[in-house]
Amino acid sequence: MDRGNIGNIIRWVIVALMLVAMAFLVSSPALAESEFTHDFEGPDNPSVPLQPLQILDLQEGNKLEMDQLVKGMPLKVDHLNADDTEYQDSTIHAVVTHDTVQYKDNKGKAKLNCYIVRVTIADASQLRSAMSYDDYDTRKQVKAATMAQSANAVAAVNGDFFKNASDRGYIFRQGVFYRDRAEARRDVLLIDSEGDFHVIKAATGEMVEAAMAALPEGVTAVNTFNIGPVLVENGQAINMNESTVATTRNSHDQFQYKYRMQRVAIVQLGHLQYAIVECNGTSDGKTGMNIQTLADYIVDLFPDAICAYNLDGGGSTNVIFPKAGTNKKTKEPEVQFVRIHKNPDAREICDILYFASAEEE
Repeated sequence: MDRGNIGNIIRWVIVALMLVAMAFLVSSPALAESEFTHDFEGPDNPSVPLQPLQILDLQEGNKLEMDQLVKGMPLKVDHLNADDTEYQDSTIHAVVTHDTVQYKDNKGKAKLNCYIVRVTIADASQLRSAMSYDDYDTRKQVKAATMAQSANAVAAVNGDFFKNASDRGYIFRQGVFYRDRAEARRDVLLIDSEGDFHVIKAATGEMVEAAMAALPEGVTAVNTFNIGPVLVENGQAINMNESTVATTRNSHDQFQYKYRMQRVAIVQLGHLQYAIVECNGTSDGKTGMNIQTLADYIVDLFPDAICAYNLDGGGSTNVIFPKAGTNKKTKEPEVQFVRIHKNPDAREICDILYFASAEEE
């Protein structure tokens, strides 16, 4: 065989090997960006995808008044499970799941601790908000656990830090209107009296009022939150490159959205079915999730999620769940309120969104 033929054979062999290699790369199951692997720990032996907790039957009288000074019914130690990851009575069921998740984003592979609190309530009045010192005018802040304890919260999450120096946003809390300074820089989450979520993107005051006017007859606005952005709508993760809020420059803290950080979101899974999703991280932009990864993660957890909305992250991130403890003075058993992840840079805040029991004593 002459050298020319040998050269042609070698070239054909090289081409064939390259084609095989390309086919292998295309079919390889290597972790791609926005793909997740999970290691769940929880009381109900969860699997992928996690399931919303079952809907509860509303019992007569199990309804809380709208007034923000009205708190949830006192919690009982015997409604907690042995490892303080589940609370259940006739009006509420809440479960904490720990997820050691591995994923890949634009900065490479990562491994992170996340916590998912799934909640179902019997009546929409059990989804409530509270503010520091029960007073809109004070700028004083408190620990989230302190607010949760005062409210008798079965599960609580920080809100949007609405009592700040800039006083921006369209604010309704527990049915009371406080402020209209929406500037089309934030997505607004509106929670109505049926417990359902509505998102107004890049909202102005007029847009929020139009959304309220469009609510069904007899349904009213109860709470609004003004940070965002919206993460998920009807089972689809929002493309943050197409989000006006996430891409607008000089829009307060929007520059943080592309960085890995500790983050938290509130999710509606179904009617009176919800989840709080928290990812651990730090405020230096090195660990945690960016906003797109958080949106994709929530859809991976809950493919049928109705809506997910980003709340104040970083050091404001506080997710509170009860645990069984002992009163230091009386030595009697009592329910205590703790952060499920004790992030070292957590700060005091001014508001929480919480789920309450309506079970009468």
